[in-house]
Amino acid sequence: MKTYEAILIDSNVSHGRESGTLTILDTCIQFKSDENRFEIPYHALVITSGGAGNRLVFFAHKDKPQVSVYTSDAKVLKEEALTRQSQLSGQLKSSRRILRKIKYATLFVLLFFGLLIVGLYLSKDYLVRKIAEQVPVSWEKKAGDQLFTALSSQYKIVENDSLKKVFLEVAEPLLKQVRKKGVHVDLYFVEDPAINAFALPGGKVVIQSGLLNNAESWEQVLGVLGHELAHVTERHHMRGIISNMGLYAIIAASVGDLSAIAGTVANLGGDLASLANSRKMETEADETGWKYLVDAHIDPQGMIAFFEILDRKHKASAKEGYLSFLSSHPATGERIQHLKEKYKKNPQHFAAIQNDYKSFKTAFNQYP
Repeated sequence: MKTYEAILIDSNVSHGRESGTLTILDTCIQFKSDENRFEIPYHALVITSGGAGNRLVFFAHKDKPQVSVYTSDAKVLKEEALTRQSQLSGQLKSSRRILRKIKYATLFVLLFFGLLIVGLYLSKDYLVRKIAEQVPVSWEKKAGDQLFTALSSQYKIVENDSLKKVFLEVAEPLLKQVRKKGVHVDLYFVEDPAINAFALPGGKVVIQSGLLNNAESWEQVLGVLGHELAHVTERHHMRGIISNMGLYAIIAASVGDLSAIAGTVANLGGDLASLANSRKMETEADETGWKYLVDAHIDPQGMIAFFEILDRKHKASAKEGYLSFLSSHPATGERIQHLKEKYKKNPQHFAAIQNDYKSFKTAFNQYP
């Protein structure tokens, strides 16, 4: 015979309540505890549903309404001894109906919030992008300045105005494309053998000597530059920060509360690793950078050629040859294949850049 955990409500017991078990017998329901026993014969039984969220089943004596027993187990309403009592049929149906409504309402609420969470997850990239558009560019520039200050103590910056002038003249058609997006670019060269280039929030771009020495043409260097500039124009740094802040902060920011974002950006300090981009953003930077190159009439195959150099270096050294130490790039081979397929779909031919890249590289390496 099944028993149910139950509570007796009676002003005559300690604290007015007492825990025990409920048993459905052939002639009555019976509550038992260590101290008390209470029975209600079926002819005097009153059954209702209610309590916290209408989730409880109550049993009371029609002549003793001040005393009742309740359980949270709705299965008690299906007990055969109860269902045999014709006089209780209406009460049982009513109680089951109330409990079903609560069950369905609970399932609806769970489903609603489940769908809401799934919807937010699926639309997260869209929300993050829209939130980033609300963030003042000045915040990114300030963060970029802080990061660059920290960076300056780690690298030797090459201060050569003539070299920089040559580079900027060659890169001008590409830089013109990003200026259309409202981005001002500050370019820096640093001495470092790593094959790297990276952009900081706000438009500072750092090119390392290892990249210049391993590239074989201006098109290759500008292919890398186009990719890094795309990180800035697409606001990948800010989007990455927002994406990592968690769902609550994203929801708050989506309705205009940018305080959490402001605090996070202000606390970046010199934490360069916090700007790592997702694989999706890296692919987006390839695509956007490619478009900038085409619009600037620069052969985008330079981007492919440089990635192939990077891939060879990677295989030769058995080390990860990331384009930018701030980024979590997709495998270089995958990127090469993707860009080659992109070019095959729309092959375009551009005149080679006439400025001699080898002369620039030689002059750069001769700088004291």
